[in-house]
Amino acid sequence: MNRIKFEKVLNFLVSIKNIILEHYLKTIKYLKNTIIRYSFWVIILFITQSFSYPPDILKEIENAISLGNAKMIENYMGQSIELETPSAKGIYSKSQAEIIIDKFFQKYPPVSFTIYQKGNSYAGSRFAVGNYMSSREISFRVTIFIKKSGQDYKIQEIKFE
Repeated sequence: MNRIKFEKVLNFLVSIKNIILEHYLKTIKYLKNTIIRYSFWVIILFITQSFSYPPDILKEIENAISLGNAKMIENYMGQSIELETPSAKGIYSKSQAEIIIDKFFQKYPPVSFTIYQKGNSYAGSRFAVGNYMSSREISFRVTIFIKKSGQDYKIQEIKFE
């Protein structure tokens, strides 16, 4: 009689072990699939983010400002741009903005320009803040906003304050 009870208890325990093992294996399989699925999306997100920004546009704009080359800056402008200098403030066409920036460089020739802060917005816009030192020993804080336009990034706004 005791042997029969023992076998029943043993069979019951083996059944519980099999149920727990089956549940454990299903959980492991679900977690494995979830990790693979999320890893796939993380990789896709990383790849799309790494290709979405041209790596040198802010460096090229920084170089153009350092050289006082308004024509180079114009290459990175959209059709219109919000521009602020000590003598002008408003929304200008690309060609008007190039003339205004060129006059700014003539009046305040660059000694140096260094970007000290860069950032991205969730919507894909980028910004940079830098320090412009002129040969007249006048310093300007420069703020640049760029936005994706088609496949390229274009300057949306520049402020020399």
